[in-house]
Amino acid sequence: MMAADKAEQAVNVEQWQAINERDGHFDGQFYYADRNTQLYCKPSCPTQIPKFNHVCIFSSVQAAEAHGYSPCRKCRPNGKAVTDLEWAGQAERFIHSHYPNPLSVNRIAEACHGPSSELQQIFIRIYGVSLLDYLDRVRMDQARYLLIHSRLFIKQIAELVGMPAAADFSRKFKEKEGVAPTEYRKRARKLDTDQHS
Repeated sequence: MMAADKAEQAVNVEQWQAINERDGHFDGQFYYADRNTQLYCKPSCPTQIPKFNHVCIFSSVQAAEAHGYSPCRKCRPNGKAVTDLEWAGQAERFIHSHYPNPLSVNRIAEACHGPSSELQQIFIRIYGVSLLDYLDRVRMDQARYLLIHSRLFIKQIAELVGMPAAADFSRKFKEKEGVAPTEYRKRARKLDTDQHS
């Protein structure tokens, strides 16, 4: 295999047309990956077509997977079924890389190429929490980190973790942590000072 076969390539006009027309004649000739969702598909995949600037092309499934892309559950580009565990993992990775954005169960499922009710059930079975509870957990982990390790205002932290309304963020934080964000920061800083004095 030549080095070019392993490389990520920009989509050309013919490939983009094949993807848009879901043309099965091109299946096996190339695979397209979506940088946003980190999934790769066959040209004939029936899922929503990604934005042009998010698409890259691979000549083989091995090349796509070597670049860290996961196979689409719907079109099975590598000929294998995506297991429930793998699918839940795709959802987890999507949440971790997109938590600053507005996310819903439908948006996560759409990005993971499957029905939301099915993904929700599988995610709960594997992770023990719903998709949105997991999203809250990721956001709160990041918020705690920023409260301790940055001098950002509460409003800035709220925006960075995907909760643009500072009041909603503060309410949710207090609900999860038992204290308001400002109090959490104060206690964490005091603890840090006490430990280093």
